[in-house]
Amino acid sequence: MPRLSELADILIKCRLISRNQWDEAAQIGREDLSRILARLSKNTPIWWEGPSPAPPGLTEYQRDIIQSRFDDNELDLLRRDLVLNQFLLLDKLGHGGQGEVYRSRQLNPPRFAAVKILIRDTESRRKRFEQEARAMIKIQHPNVARFYLYERIRDAQGDPTDEYLIAMEFVNGTDLQRLVRQIGPIPWPFAIHWVCDLLNGLVVIHQSGFIHRDVKPENVMIVGPHPGPDVPWEETTAKLLDFGAVNRIGESVELDGSAPRVFVGTMEYASPEQWVGEIVVASDIYALGGTLFYMLTGRHPFKKERRDPVAYRNAHCREDVPDILEFNSAVPPELNRLFQQMMAKDHEQRSTAAELLEEFQQLRPREVVATSSSLGAPLFNPGRSKSTSAEPSHSTEVTQPRRPKRPVVEAPDTNIQNPFSRAADPFLSFLERIFLPDHLRQPPGTEVAIPERLITLLRRPLVLAILAIVLVILVVLILRG
Repeated sequence: MPRLSELADILIKCRLISRNQWDEAAQIGREDLSRILARLSKNTPIWWEGPSPAPPGLTEYQRDIIQSRFDDNELDLLRRDLVLNQFLLLDKLGHGGQGEVYRSRQLNPPRFAAVKILIRDTESRRKRFEQEARAMIKIQHPNVARFYLYERIRDAQGDPTDEYLIAMEFVNGTDLQRLVRQIGPIPWPFAIHWVCDLLNGLVVIHQSGFIHRDVKPENVMIVGPHPGPDVPWEETTAKLLDFGAVNRIGESVELDGSAPRVFVGTMEYASPEQWVGEIVVASDIYALGGTLFYMLTGRHPFKKERRDPVAYRNAHCREDVPDILEFNSAVPPELNRLFQQMMAKDHEQRSTAAELLEEFQQLRPREVVATSSSLGAPLFNPGRSKSTSAEPSHSTEVTQPRRPKRPVVEAPDTNIQNPFSRAADPFLSFLERIFLPDHLRQPPGTEVAIPERLITLLRRPLVLAILAIVLVILVVLILRG
């Protein structure tokens, strides 16, 4: 059985705790590891310098893995479970296309990140991982998870290993698949808004010379409150994640000289051309169409038993595109028409992301009619739509038109722990408590760059009004002077 003193040395060297924190917890725990870990969890992490409330001293993942390695006499493996280079691993988020994904804390600069680890050391896997990193470096857009760095993992002695990591923005939200499972089909005004966000991201991806190749609900993160009758759709955002299947336009699928005609993607959303190994930009449009169908109906466009690849291939290549209106009658016919276009069998008939973005933007709702539908989705009157939606069954009241969403400006990646940020943080926190509803504030343990926080505040009408008044007063005082 390992000694507690050995465990203490590992945790301190991993920079999870301080010696004083361990000594205090050990005195309270009296040789009981579970009690010691419970006490350490109540401490403020030594790496945290942000505002209160602070995140827990040890996360549930960290406590579980420490207890497990100690009980199994595997302390020699514990460091790899807790820290990789300058990243402290806080929670295991799951598996990506090539390896495990963790929520982590980067120590320099201090920020939260999603870290993806390459768990296979074949040359082709390594090259694929590098291609993902190169793609993310070029793509900078508020509707695409930001890239931080790509590097080789080093062991406790600082020597390079056969593993690599990619660190990217940690998006604090709910992935679309989980959201639909929780609340059911999404009201179509939110779906239109999110598709516009994703099309914005795809425009930049395609213009940068890449194809995502795995657009699906699991790779879409929804940020903001869950859709509901009192939730404005403008206060939600969709972000595209995971570039594990990315390919450069015009480049063959495989990077190691093997046969290029292989299947890449997800069976439920893969375009007809993906099933024969072709790589075209319009495959992303097809997959986004399938994702839109899932938003509005809660099911895949082609539902096959036991995820049979042959059945899915036949469906995507030969079966007619389903009609959304058969599953959700509240959807406007024009939205259904765009969906049918996005999932056309011939990729040349699907339009580009930029062209579709213009059409979807014309469908953004301008007025909401309070009513009900079979799926609980409110019926809206779209602005400048080419066709009108169905008449509501029982109209009650019409609200005033919503303010159009202001353009989102991508904030630069800033170290929030610099002196300016530390000085500005209390003032911004005070303004956020006054002007931002709870769902727009960052939860404990989450940090956002100063420019992003300013942008969120400036999107509030009351803040803009106060700012305008202050500017007018300043101009008057200057002119009088």
